[in-house]
Order: sequence, then C-alpha cells, then structure tokens
Amino acid sequence: MNITQIIILVALLSFMIVGFLVKKSSMKSYSEFTMSKGRLNWFTIAAGISMTFAGGAAILTSASIGHMFKWYSLVDPISLIAGILIVILLYKKYQRDNGTTISDLLSSKHRGLAILIGIITSFTFILIVAANFVALSKLLSPYFPSINPLLITFAVSTMVFSYVSFGGFNSVTRTDILQYILITCLLVIPVLCFVIGNNGALVGGAVTHQFAAMPTDYIILFAIPVIFTPLSQDINLRIKSAKNPRQGKIGLLMGGLFYASIAVAAAYVGIYLGNNNIALADSEQAIPIFFRDNFPTYGFLAIIAALAAIVSTLDSYILNSITSISNDIIKPCANGHTNAKKTIKIASIITYALAMLIALVFNQVLVLSLTSLLIYISVLTPIALGKTMRLSGRQIFIASIINVLTIILVEVLSLSVSPKAVVYPIFGCLLMVIIRLFNRNKTK
Repeated sequence: MNITQIIILVALLSFMIVGFLVKKSSMKSYSEFTMSKGRLNWFTIAAGISMTFAGGAAILTSASIGHMFKWYSLVDPISLIAGILIVILLYKKYQRDNGTTISDLLSSKHRGLAILIGIITSFTFILIVAANFVALSKLLSPYFPSINPLLITFAVSTMVFSYVSFGGFNSVTRTDILQYILITCLLVIPVLCFVIGNNGALVGGAVTHQFAAMPTDYIILFAIPVIFTPLSQDINLRIKSAKNPRQGKIGLLMGGLFYASIAVAAAYVGIYLGNNNIALADSEQAIPIFFRDNFPTYGFLAIIAALAAIVSTLDSYILNSITSISNDIIKPCANGHTNAKKTIKIASIITYALAMLIALVFNQVLVLSLTSLLIYISVLTPIALGKTMRLSGRQIFIASIINVLTIILVEVLSLSVSPKAVVYPIFGCLLMVIIRLFNRNKTK
C-alpha cells in the first residue's frame, strides 16, 4: 500500500470518526433525527449549505463543464446565490412553518399530496445519492486499480450510511465542517496559489482545443438552483436549526459564497486544461489530471478535497432521503401509526438499495444530477404556485397527478420537447392557473 492510498483511507476514517463522535440524534421522532432546532451558528450553517451542494456536481462536473463550455460553468454558482437571496427574503415564512420536510411545507395537510411530494423528493434525493456513488467510483478507482470499483463504492457508501443512521443531523453537520476545511485547504487555496503564480494566465500557447457554447437546455438546467434552492429541504432544515435569524441569514449568504469559491476553482481547472490543449477521454477526470501534472508531489491531496465534497453531499442527501421516505411516505400511508426508529431503518435500506441499483445502471454523474433537478422543479414548482394561489390540497393533488402523468407520457413516447426545464414546469403551472380561474368563475 502506497502513501496516497494510506492518506485516502485516513481521510475516510476521519469522516467516520467525526460522524460517530457526536451526540446521537434522537429517533423518537423524525424531526429530532433530521434537525437541531435553535443550535447552529452561522459558520456551521454556511459549511453545511456549501457542502450539501458542493458534491460531485461542484467538483468533478464543474471542472468537466469548464473544459467543455469555458466560463458558462458559472451559471450554476450564480444561480445558487440568487436562490439563496430569495430564501433570505422569505426567511420568516420558513421559520413560521413547523414542518420537517418540503412535503410538510407544501402539502396543505392533504395525505395524497403529501405522499406524492414525498415520492418526488425521495426519488430526487436518491438520484443525487446515486450520482455521488458514481462520482466516488470515478474518483477513487485510479488510486486502487487492483480493487473492483464497485467494492470501493460499496465500502465507502456503507461507511457513510452507518454514521448518518447513527448520528442523524448531528453527524452530518459536524462532518460538513471538517469537509469544508479540507476542500478549502486542499483545492481552493492551491488553485488560487497556482493562478497567482501564473499571473492568472489561462493560455499556455496556441489553443487548438475547441470550447463550445453551452446549449440553451444546459444553461436553463444549470440555472435551476434559482428555483431548487428555495424549495430545498436542506435550506428548510438549517433555517429551523439556526440559533436566531441573524445567524441563519449570515450562514445562508456565506454558504452561497463558500460554494461559489469551490465551483469557480473547479471551473478554472477545466478551463486551464482546455486552454493548454489537454484532451480528456473522460472530462470528469479533469481535477485528478490537473493536480497530477501541476502538483506532482502533493497533487493527490486534491483527491482528498474532491472526496470530502462527494461524501459531504452524500451524507446530506442520504439524510434527506431517509427523512422524506419516513415522514412523507411511510408515515402517511400508515396513518401516522409508525415507530420512528423502525421506520428510519426501513427508509435507510430503501435509500441504499435504490441508489446503488441506479448507480450500477447509469454511470454518468452529470446526467443523474441534472435529471434529479429537472424532476424536482417540474413537479414542485407548480405545487408551490398552487399553494401560493391558495388552491385546496385536493385541487393541487389532481393537477399534480395530471402533470406527472403527462411528463411520463412525453418521456415514454420520446416526444420532442425543448427546453424541458422550462416546458415541464410551465405546463404544471398552467394547470394550477386554470384551476384558479375556474374557482374564480365558479364563485361569481
């Protein structure tokens, strides 16, 4: 075993140790497992927000997108910050709501709607978990060539599942702090030093690498965080866990800036490789190749940073998925007669099994990440609009079912719809508007 392998294993063990060395979250209720009301300061919130979103998407795929589309990659962090500003404007609304999940926030106490939202959010979270399973495999397999990538993914994911199941939200928030420090020290600062040392130059000679203009569909998909962030379960949980509104708002804003610094650093890596005519068989390997070539002695440390980012998103969305399946699907199906501890264990098994199965079938981080965002906004944006227009839970549920079935039909028939990230949510919103107009005419 070489020094690189040893350091990677030490980093993995450190995540596990920090995850276990916390006060175990109570499993007497779903809310006690999934949040810490009134306990988090701004830095813990900021680290948590940045680490939730800075997984495979921000590290591996931001560099990949930079290599393909140059600075179009900044659409994502700009959109995230815009989404966080919206959240800050609506801060009191999140505070007033007593629910744990997005389903609690949007379902209007309608059981059918609560279950539907639970299914959509759970599936979205599971896709993101699967995407990070794939990212783990791609990141670590070059450093353990004699070990089957599936075994690597299985071992690391089992480790993460174990401390999330044990410590719940407490474990996730504590590991977020460690992971943020690692990413800043091992990725952001080295890239910044590299830029300063090279006087900011991105071009190493005549550029033959062809950067493309990002397609409109992609621009729209990467702008989704404007909508996704205000509807994010992580945002909801961290606002409710803040010590006070001032700590919460500062934490949200700094979390967006922390995330932006990571995304910009990763994008620079991909752009630099493109401007130096370095071809990549797999553009999601941009980070390892950049550090291997420019930091030959210490380059492997960037792998620890990328690993920290992936694990940070993985544990957050594992927690989200377990909570959503438990609180939004199993609990309402059982009419509330459930044992929280037992239900959380069942939800953990479902999350793990489905995410692993999806990761085995679909081996692209970017595809899984973008698909999850598309599903989320296509269904939840119209529901949020319906709630804003004060439609009844039954009316929102019927419109949502029509929306979901229509989207499924379009996908099954492979009909040409572009851009999907605009057409699908608009169709769902139109259904809500039609119901609203029908209600108005009915009351006249």
